[in-house]
Amino acid sequence: MQLIPQYKWRNWNDNLACTADLYRPRGLHELREAVRLAGRKGRIRPLGNSCSWSPLVPTSGSLIDLGQLRGMHETSHDGAPAIRVEAGATVRDLVQFTQSRGLTLISPTIFQDISVGGAIAVAAHGTGLGTSTMSDEVVAMTLVDARGDVHHLSAADGELFDAARCSLGALGVVHDVTMRCWPEFHLHVEDRMIAIDDVLADLPDLARTYEFFELYWFPFTDRMWCKLMRRTDAPDPGASLSQRLKFAFTYACTFASCNAVLPLLGRVAPELTPAFMQLAPKLSMTPGSAVAPASRAFHYQRAYPRCWDMSYGVPLADAERAWRRTIGLIERLARAARFPVNMVVHARFIGPSAALLAPAHARAICDIEVVTTRTSRDADAFYDAWTAEMLAIEGARPHWGKYMLRPRDVRARYPKMDAFLAHRAALDPRGLFLNDWLEDAVFQLHP
Repeated sequence: MQLIPQYKWRNWNDNLACTADLYRPRGLHELREAVRLAGRKGRIRPLGNSCSWSPLVPTSGSLIDLGQLRGMHETSHDGAPAIRVEAGATVRDLVQFTQSRGLTLISPTIFQDISVGGAIAVAAHGTGLGTSTMSDEVVAMTLVDARGDVHHLSAADGELFDAARCSLGALGVVHDVTMRCWPEFHLHVEDRMIAIDDVLADLPDLARTYEFFELYWFPFTDRMWCKLMRRTDAPDPGASLSQRLKFAFTYACTFASCNAVLPLLGRVAPELTPAFMQLAPKLSMTPGSAVAPASRAFHYQRAYPRCWDMSYGVPLADAERAWRRTIGLIERLARAARFPVNMVVHARFIGPSAALLAPAHARAICDIEVVTTRTSRDADAFYDAWTAEMLAIEGARPHWGKYMLRPRDVRARYPKMDAFLAHRAALDPRGLFLNDWLEDAVFQLHP
């Protein structure tokens, strides 16, 4: 096991940092030893690929880096295929592994560089009302508690298992999870631009018609990019040369826009944002339809620029209201010559989650995220105002892994928070797996 004293950690988006002793275990035995050694000195936070915007990781104690725990193998659960994967593997690793075996995941994250352990810890997800979060696809897990003891958890452990399936790293360190998967299937994918009012009025019908769908809105445009997907028995024809060239062109435009043009625009000429947004759909998508394997269709996005990203899950009944509040706020700010959002507003739809702290716990949601460049002027002021707009919707809950403001205001929105904290205290009575943000801002353990 490698130990790096006083390691200088920074997250992927470069908005968080800390200095802490870093342990890099290479297996379950070393993970248990790392927990015991680190616990003698103080607090511990598990570390994945550092992709979170929220301060889940920073600590003055120790970090346990799971990056060397990347093993996986095929297994089964109740006679169906499953994959047992160590927490440090990335979603990309997992997708490639399932593809190579003719299998696929349902509701994986679009962003593939997230560690599996990190995705599970925050109940990250893809889209589809017939499914829920990646945490809900977990049927078993191996957890190391504050004493270094190993717990093999499954549905037989009842509510404790549902607490561990979205734990924010506060119950212990996850060594591995076993996830359900399915034989690969094909999707018929439609990309369409539809008028905003038509989309928002037809959200219930879209939910009934398409098993998987996503919405994109480029600010200051009058239509939404709708990605509509449903299963099909049609074969995958493979990409033609023209399709591959279009994909390469779209990728190049998206990469250049998100990593160079938009950051420059946000910094020096935000007033040009509306004009550029008119071009964005033409550069980012090609209307039409195609058939593709699910594992490829779910991961259509290839360019992942560093950005600001805040996300709220709202009950399906409030989806239109939440969208109109979001669009209205952006347009009101534009009338005051302020343009803090210069990338996209994106929505996915997922079914109820069993995980106690999942934003989708016990109800289906529309998850809306607002993405803007790191150089965008007034981004903090916008996100504060948007937080107020979302929190005015009674059932709205934030995504734990995205940028968060006012975390103290969301505790009461989780009906199982007290049950989660009781399980947390039983596994970690000394609070070793907390940091200041979790202890004070989220869990509010001190009056």
